[in-house]
Amino acid sequence: MNKDLRIKKLKEIVDKQTPYMTGIRIRYKGEIREFNAYQIPLEFLIYNKYNGRIGSVVKSFEKQHRPLNPEDPEDIKRIEDYLYASKPGRNDITLKNLVENGQQQYGIVTNDGVIIDGNRRACLLNRIYRDRKKWPNHNLDHCQYFIAVILPDTPEPKEIMRLETTYQMGADEKLDYNPIEKYLKCKDLCEVGYSESDIADMMNEKESTIKEWLEIMKLMDSYLEYLEYDGIYTRLEKREGQFVDLNDYLKAYEKGTSKVEWGYKDSDISDLKAVCFDYIRAQYEGKEFRTIAKPSKKDGIFCDEAIWKAFLNEHIKNIESIKEEPIDQLYKDHPDADLSILLENRDDYWTSKVKGMLQGNLNISVRKLEDKKDANQPQELLRKAKNALEAINPDALDKGNMSLIKEISSIIWDFKKLIEKK
Repeated sequence: MNKDLRIKKLKEIVDKQTPYMTGIRIRYKGEIREFNAYQIPLEFLIYNKYNGRIGSVVKSFEKQHRPLNPEDPEDIKRIEDYLYASKPGRNDITLKNLVENGQQQYGIVTNDGVIIDGNRRACLLNRIYRDRKKWPNHNLDHCQYFIAVILPDTPEPKEIMRLETTYQMGADEKLDYNPIEKYLKCKDLCEVGYSESDIADMMNEKESTIKEWLEIMKLMDSYLEYLEYDGIYTRLEKREGQFVDLNDYLKAYEKGTSKVEWGYKDSDISDLKAVCFDYIRAQYEGKEFRTIAKPSKKDGIFCDEAIWKAFLNEHIKNIESIKEEPIDQLYKDHPDADLSILLENRDDYWTSKVKGMLQGNLNISVRKLEDKKDANQPQELLRKAKNALEAINPDALDKGNMSLIKEISSIIWDFKKLIEKK
């Protein structure tokens, strides 16, 4: 159904139908107004493709292919699939509740039928009615309809974004959303002209939180650009925590508020960010990931210049040893493939090749940090050295080890002479 016909049908509902609910207070265009909700045939409505639940997957698809058209049957199915996949753990519960009790929470639609609030519920109602034979003992006539407030006009896209954010991500239900969506929504709102204060009001958050989310989104975009995955936001999934930590660490180094004492430069911070991006790509997280950049003299590799430089040099050597097919060639070889899956497979392959080297380099640097903590406890370090030497298989030694053995012997000799002097 096209836009003009949808407008006509919804106007007839407002003019002729008895409201299903009355006295609903909604903040619209800067003021609180009262609206009625009506029972609207679902065929008169279309999904909002940039719904806050599915923004990342829609933008990723459109980056690769084309804009989605919510009036096109093929694209409607795709949008419904995205909506259904946005909360798989809750779908069965919600479906059962809609079948047995009907829609209990009203939605909001524009006068031309775009669903602002309630896209997932509308998707499930459509699914129930299409598959109504699955529930032979229930009268499902109510599932042909969507109960919603019909706005008196067609808001500008900016106003639609505000309404959607306020009534979805500003409510308690925002906890159900993919974590990446809130960062992307902040970016979208900022790009259409809303201030950080405006966004905070819409999302029921502190302004400082919105500022931080925008910083993290900028870092996420930088990561995608680093990998040449620009706009493919699905590649950020399961990586939120690392970006949150890294954003805090980079700010400390850039503002000079960390306790790092060596004279690092902007180029060193850029190197640190690139290294962390590689570890994020390989899905390192938690304490292991934080050890790389944490601004702590005792626990952060970057905080010790000598340890960091050795770590960085080994990291560069390891990464450069892995040859990957250029992105342009990958796209050319698989023009019809789902780009999100294609890049996920690419990352999995890269990780399988490099993870052992990343882990080994990290372990060596962590041991160096631990040894430095024990610098004033020679007995502990000497015991570790003795245990390590005793663990060596003599049959594995060859002439290539001679230089290192001489270095160790020289250090031991120097220690011996020092103690004799004392």
